[in-house]
Amino acid sequence: MGKRQAQFKNNLLAVAVAAVIGVGGVPAMAQVESATVQGQLQRQVGELPAGVAITAVDIDRGYTKTVKTGEDGSFIFAGLKPGSYDLKIGDQVVGRVELRVGQKAIVDLNLQSQDDGTLEQVTVTGARVEQFSGGEVGTNITPEMMERLPQNNRNFLAFADLAPGVQVETASNGNVSLRGGAQHQRNINVFLDGVSQKDYVLKGGVTGQDSSQGNPFPQNAIGEYKVITQNYKAEFDQVGSTAITAVTRSGTNEFQGDVFFDYTDEGLREAEPNERDGKTESLTEHSGFLFSGPIIEDKLHFLLSYEGKDIATPIDIPGGSGVDLVELPSEYQGLLGRESSTFEEDLIFGKIDWHVNENQEVQASLKLRDESDVTGFGGANTISYGVNREVKDHRLNVKHTYYADDWQNEFRLTYEEASWNPRPYNDDLGTRLETGSRQSILNLGGGQNFQDKGQKGWGLKNDFTWLALAWNGSHVIKGGIKFKKVELNTIQQLPYNPQYFYNVEFNGAGEFDLVQPYKVEWGVQIPGTAGGAVNTDNTQLGFYIQDDWDVTDSLTLNIGVRWDYEETPAYKDFVTPEEYADALRGWANLDNANYDIEDYISTGKEREYFTGAWQPRLGFTYIMDEEQNHTLFGGYGRSYDRNQFDFVQLESMKGSFERASYLFAGDPDNPCDTSAANCVDWDPAYLTREGLGGLTTNTEVRGERFLLNNELKMPYSDQMSVGLRSSLGEWSTEISASYIESNDGFQWLLGNRRENGEFLADGTKWGQPWAYGVPGWGNLLISSNDGQTRSKNVYMKLSRPHIDNWGVNVAYTFSDAEENRTYSEVFALDYETVDDYGWNKSVGVPDHRIVFTGTYDLPWDIFLSGKYTWASEKVVQYLDCTGGNTECFFGRLEPDTSDYQRFDLSLMKEFASEYFTEGSRFRIRLDVQNLFNHSNFQNFVLNPAAEDFGDPQDNTATSGGRRQLKLSAGYSF
Repeated sequence: MGKRQAQFKNNLLAVAVAAVIGVGGVPAMAQVESATVQGQLQRQVGELPAGVAITAVDIDRGYTKTVKTGEDGSFIFAGLKPGSYDLKIGDQVVGRVELRVGQKAIVDLNLQSQDDGTLEQVTVTGARVEQFSGGEVGTNITPEMMERLPQNNRNFLAFADLAPGVQVETASNGNVSLRGGAQHQRNINVFLDGVSQKDYVLKGGVTGQDSSQGNPFPQNAIGEYKVITQNYKAEFDQVGSTAITAVTRSGTNEFQGDVFFDYTDEGLREAEPNERDGKTESLTEHSGFLFSGPIIEDKLHFLLSYEGKDIATPIDIPGGSGVDLVELPSEYQGLLGRESSTFEEDLIFGKIDWHVNENQEVQASLKLRDESDVTGFGGANTISYGVNREVKDHRLNVKHTYYADDWQNEFRLTYEEASWNPRPYNDDLGTRLETGSRQSILNLGGGQNFQDKGQKGWGLKNDFTWLALAWNGSHVIKGGIKFKKVELNTIQQLPYNPQYFYNVEFNGAGEFDLVQPYKVEWGVQIPGTAGGAVNTDNTQLGFYIQDDWDVTDSLTLNIGVRWDYEETPAYKDFVTPEEYADALRGWANLDNANYDIEDYISTGKEREYFTGAWQPRLGFTYIMDEEQNHTLFGGYGRSYDRNQFDFVQLESMKGSFERASYLFAGDPDNPCDTSAANCVDWDPAYLTREGLGGLTTNTEVRGERFLLNNELKMPYSDQMSVGLRSSLGEWSTEISASYIESNDGFQWLLGNRRENGEFLADGTKWGQPWAYGVPGWGNLLISSNDGQTRSKNVYMKLSRPHIDNWGVNVAYTFSDAEENRTYSEVFALDYETVDDYGWNKSVGVPDHRIVFTGTYDLPWDIFLSGKYTWASEKVVQYLDCTGGNTECFFGRLEPDTSDYQRFDLSLMKEFASEYFTEGSRFRIRLDVQNLFNHSNFQNFVLNPAAEDFGDPQDNTATSGGRRQLKLSAGYSF
């Protein structure tokens, strides 16, 4: 190899290093899952080198892609899978470049040819990597980070907080959620191999993440991912806060494999604040494997991954507050004590990559996620009264890519089936034991909760990219269209099992006797309805166009627009029952109300689908110096999300399955008026479902109702940012200021009004009109799209890649965040409008947050890494009624102990095992979570009349847990 060619290779290696540390900031192409190499081939003397073939070779898989230079010598490789590539001119390898997801490497070349046209030498005139597009703010999570940094649950999203503005929240029950800025977790979206994982029904943001300890995907199959805090390009849809785009690993020309096992239990952790009497037994195990390799070398490859999670968390059942007021018989005493809550998850991922030829590639993948969680017991609830919550998330993705000289096309076919299904652990009659003063003792038998909510259907997506257009600079234009047809379904039957309430002191205080129940509640399917089930088709259509315009060598503009449209017949075609509409129109309390009931009564003709979801996305970058070390960037974008179907379906569901309630005469502590329709003498026949069928009550057909506004809005956010990215040797820095405003968030309001049309009684500040429901029917709830958040932010990043045995990443966020309603609460029933709550600091968003990670290579193949997270105090909301029950108001407080501190440490040692297979290695690993045992309290005493107001509740577990050790072992080849 010649000297100049060697110099070129060294320069391209510098490009690879830049790809890791994030040099530059000029926009890359609008690629959700891929990367780009772009440049210009020039000649010092003579004609421009048009028509020269340049080939990119995927080093691991052997796939090749060849393009020819244009009339001006420009070339571009778009849609490359992130990884390592050799660049070739003719038969000569001239260099290597390494790409991360969403990056673009710009490589400008100069060639000199001999008189016969053969290649003589190549020099590099410029090389840089552009990591983020326009006003994008975010972070690349590399395979090295996922492999080395401390972690406790193998959820690949756990590293997302390395991006400024993102919080990964772990509840005391192990449920993990992701929050971007001041918005709810439902406003995030994850794109896996370019496919949205959005949950259309529940609030988890992505399918399977609502109320689950499970992981969305096997971490060992994730290649890398990119976290975009704000200002994504037009290709991203159905996201209002953070967008995450991840790519999966692929098989290579070498057979590879990995197996692992993680373990921790109560002996490897410190006691929680609520474990004064000793630690409860606990167990967490993760295990899995990955195998990959060639089916046909350079043509066809496979990958198969599995990860399993098993968690056993014993739960104390001490009984309710009345358990010590009576002497329980032995058969009930045996139900107290400790039972194990078990969680099991299986994650399977399989993938095939087929390089048909230089012009075509086909990729097919399948994900299967299944989990079961026995939960819902503890306190007064015995294990038989618990819930078995099952989650299923199955997805199929097939992609065909066609490459041409000046354009490329990507076509996707997807299928998904996801469900969330809590059901009673035991199908039986529910027994609720209470004292004569209605203090709970024990709940046993069959529980109440039965739900089945999910989505299934198929989708088509096509993206077309027109490459290397040149007028007034260089343009790359990409456009796409998405069509999706899914079925949304919900079943909600509460109570599923009849619930019998017993006063065990029927024969006197302190005496335990089960004579008869004093009340029964059960679920009734209303004739002619679906009985708590709502099924509807959902049709989605979206398109976008994006122009990445290199105006000059220094200035790039990203100009795009997106439009989305959605049809849900359950909303548009809903007809308010005529009898109910008449009752509403004749309800005099609404004559002076602050809303028009006609806006909520539908005959199936008043409602139209929202067509205004136009979303401009604009960004710019400007290279400020000749050395290309400093880049100014900024952007503005509007992004529409969606209303969760679980909110919308309540309008149809209510009135199809109702809670019936009867009182039984004879209980001395719970008397009822036998002249009332729902008070009858006790009959043992009522202890069967058939016997209950003989009872009738207005409650069976008339109860609480929900009505949607006939002009339902879609939530959206506006995002703006400006910042500076710099490269200082091995270090890269970034500082940016941003503003994010979200609007039209969904809320339910209480529609009840007093006789004068007012919500509150005259002269009062508090007191919801619960006793003033629709005559003969009950409470009325009406929808509102008035939820808002505002967030002013400063983001700072500092990073050095892991080279010369060490690396560092620092992310700092300053937030000045406000909201007009607590972000996590959909029901705003305390005032007549959302505006009455007023603007307040956002709950759960600290003013300051810093995440620091570091890696260091110790001698003897020992790898050390650490992660330190600190956040200032968080705001919590409380209700203050110290001035009287009609003078209550919501207050906000920053408890002194609500700050968050956590330092995690990991040590890993590898052992070469060449005697098994060449290159294979064993490894052992120790992770220490929360090394300094900081108590990150998340529950506080919020009674302003209490002496310990604002202090942590020490009878609850902490966020993320106290200090804990995790042991791991693995083998790779």
